[in-house]
Amino acid sequence: MEFLGVKFEKDMREIPTKSLAYVGDSVFELFCRMNYSFNNKEVVAHVNARAQAKYFEKIKDLLGEKEMAVALRGRNLKSPRSKDPFYRKATAFESVIGYLFLNGNMERLSKLLEICVNDRDDMNLKKRK
Repeated sequence: MEFLGVKFEKDMREIPTKSLAYVGDSVFELFCRMNYSFNNKEVVAHVNARAQAKYFEKIKDLLGEKEMAVALRGRNLKSPRSKDPFYRKATAFESVIGYLFLNGNMERLSKLLEICVNDRDDMNLKKRK
C-alpha cells in the first residue's frame, strides 16, 4: 500500500494489535470529521467507545475470516480498560479499520464505514473469506 508517498509493505501479522487499533481509531476519526464537515458535536457522538462498540456489532456478521481474526485480537487486547465491554468491542472495531487501511483495501473499508454511520444495510456487501 502507498499513502502520501510512503510505500508500506509489512505482513499484517507482524503489526502489534495496539498499533492496528491506533491506526483504525485515527482513520475512523478522520472519516467522521470529513463526513460530518468537522462538526465536533457530530464527530464526538461517533468517535467514542460506546458508539464504536455499536458499529462493531453492526458489521461483525459481515466480517470475513481474516477480518474476524483481527477483531478478536483487538477485543482481547490487554489494557487498563479491557474489563469494559464497550471498550473491548470498540478496540475490535478499530483494529479491523486499521487492518483494512494498512492493507490498502479502501473499497472494503469505505463500505463498512458507510454501513456504520449511515444507519442502513448495504445489500451489495457480502461476507469476505
